[in-house]
Amino acid sequence: MLKLQEHLNDIRKEFHLRHGHEFGFCESQSEAHFDITTQAAMGYVQGLAMSGKIKEVQEMVKGGETQVQESVYYQELILKCAESYYALDWELERKKMLATTCLTFVLGGLREKFVAGGYTADTAGVLKFLGLDTGMLGLMGKMGGMFNMFRK
Repeated sequence: MLKLQEHLNDIRKEFHLRHGHEFGFCESQSEAHFDITTQAAMGYVQGLAMSGKIKEVQEMVKGGETQVQESVYYQELILKCAESYYALDWELERKKMLATTCLTFVLGGLREKFVAGGYTADTAGVLKFLGLDTGMLGLMGKMGGMFNMFRK
């Protein structure tokens, strides 16, 4: 997901400028927690996709922040991100607040880049934005189905 990483790198510094003070972070701490959050979120979303839930992932990506927050997977996603903050000795609720703030910021930034880039709101446009070709969607769906047989 090289193209997605480029988009994330573009908006990473902005996270500190807008939210670093809320959490008492210096710039390098903001950037580290931005990276940790996005990596945990991507890992979680990839896990959903590989388990055959590619349609749910597509709907979350295309629907933006509201769609993500209304997803049955949202609380799991926030928890996975919060659990990834090993270096913070904060209580879980504050970690969840950081995860929520960061993910909301990321989704907003990615949506702005998506719109500014003129990508189409269909599957092909989303995959192009992410830097994937359309053949990946079929492959992921097939792999997800294959992995489902092991989940019994």
